[in-house]
Amino acid sequence: MVEQGWSGIFQIIGALALFMYGIKVMSEGVQRIASLQLRDALQRVTQNKVSTFFTGFVTSSLLQSGSAATLLTISFVNAGIITLTAAAGLVIGANAGSSVTIWMLTIFGFEYNLFALCLPMIAVAMPFVFLYNGRHRNWAETIIGFSIVLIALQFLKSVVPDLHHHQEIISFVSYLGRHGWLSILLFLIIGALLTAFIQSISAAMALTFTLCLNGWLPFEIAAAMVLGESIGTTLTVEVASWVGNIESKKAARMHVLFNAFGALIFLPLLPLVLSGVSWAMVFMFKTGNPFLDKWAMPAGLAFFYTVFNLVCATLYITFIQLYIRMASRTVKAGAVSTQQHNFIDMGSNSADLSLPIALQEIIQQCQRIKSLNGMLNRIINFTSDHDFQEFMVQAQDYLTKLNVNHKATTQYLIGLVEDRSSQITSVQIKSLLNINLLMDHIAGLYSSVYTLIQEKRKQRVWFGPTQRSTLLYRINDAEVMLKRSIQLLQSSSFGRSNWKGFNVDFPEKKLDYIDFENEMMEELDRGEMKLPAVITYYRLSQQLDQINDSLRSILNELSGEDLN
Repeated sequence: MVEQGWSGIFQIIGALALFMYGIKVMSEGVQRIASLQLRDALQRVTQNKVSTFFTGFVTSSLLQSGSAATLLTISFVNAGIITLTAAAGLVIGANAGSSVTIWMLTIFGFEYNLFALCLPMIAVAMPFVFLYNGRHRNWAETIIGFSIVLIALQFLKSVVPDLHHHQEIISFVSYLGRHGWLSILLFLIIGALLTAFIQSISAAMALTFTLCLNGWLPFEIAAAMVLGESIGTTLTVEVASWVGNIESKKAARMHVLFNAFGALIFLPLLPLVLSGVSWAMVFMFKTGNPFLDKWAMPAGLAFFYTVFNLVCATLYITFIQLYIRMASRTVKAGAVSTQQHNFIDMGSNSADLSLPIALQEIIQQCQRIKSLNGMLNRIINFTSDHDFQEFMVQAQDYLTKLNVNHKATTQYLIGLVEDRSSQITSVQIKSLLNINLLMDHIAGLYSSVYTLIQEKRKQRVWFGPTQRSTLLYRINDAEVMLKRSIQLLQSSSFGRSNWKGFNVDFPEKKLDYIDFENEMMEELDRGEMKLPAVITYYRLSQQLDQINDSLRSILNELSGEDLN
């Protein structure tokens, strides 16, 4: 029943809110069903623009949101997992794939009345929500979300008043639509503001379709609103990219250019394009004329939106390098922090898709530790004062980055733990949390090592060949384990059977160290070494042994086997 005044307005808002909640439930269900496959597909994207386009198209179709697929893309760009060229194809495909959601909305919500099936579908699906089996539960949530969407559309159609019973509103709407291009621009802006406010193009289009059915909007004005809604949907992605690096901002700007420039291209051609849409619907698809038949308007608008996306996709995919350059030039290369990696929020229940982003930052942390270890190798050997100071400055920079990014990565991983995810992803998240904590401990140990070396330099304490060789052996062991850890993390091959070429015999190494240290004590007894050098050596060797023990713990975490 249609209510007047504030009650009617809140009913419309409530119907839209229920619709958006249904889309969210359905999208998250589909996402959990196909998340591992989507994650693998996105990680394997190449520079081929056709393959990246289809990957973006499928991702957007499955996630039921072009913005969600684009947000996922810029998050991968921000983490350095995919390049800007690959992101361009994904963004174009994601925008084209958003048409699938609109067609589902049109067919199931406006062409066919499936409202009578909604409650039976919920009744059948609900018992599976409480099952332990994740796949059955995810399918059940998808069906329930879809049913909620259909129920919300039915409410929306019932609470929006029919304009034929309100002559004063008819006069006002007719007045707004009598100003030619000015009216089209006005409703384009209204569409953009509406979508930017509710942050859902599906909900905005559902409202637009309903207004058309109830006589509020003529076809050409509704088409202008659809163009505006395609522009408004870019706000979410653009704002999310502000915390990312320069490359993620460029990827987000490509999303803006696709819709904004596309709308500017279509706007002058709107009468011609709409005439073509009307002709195709009447003579090719044998449906009603959307200019004359209000029941044909939702399908006509969905067809128009599809034409808009496909034409823009064809145009941008053809001139993809120009498209990338345009996006790059519109992003100012301002002062970018080189210390902390800022993770882009992808929303709730996205752990399966977000795991590669956390994994990539863990790899970066390992590489920073590897750089610290490599500089240590050179410092232990003969180093000039100038080189020594440069190494110390670089070491401090790496240590600062390790400390800041450890905190950010820990918070991000804890957020993923709180999300629902597959069992495989849950285990991997816990492993990455443990590895991240171990690397923070290792970074603290390297900080102590560099402090000891600086004190040694100030006090003019010198090591003999035996001490230097023993320390270099320890540093080399750390280098081998760091290299293998990075390789395993990059390949995601955590099984011990994949560790070809890893031949560190830890018990034998410990025996070698004992032999070296016995020889050193004999040199001390003979007066060939000074006591301060021996004390400094023991302090350094203890720190390096702890580093190697922690690295072995990381390898244990990756392999699930005890290497000690």
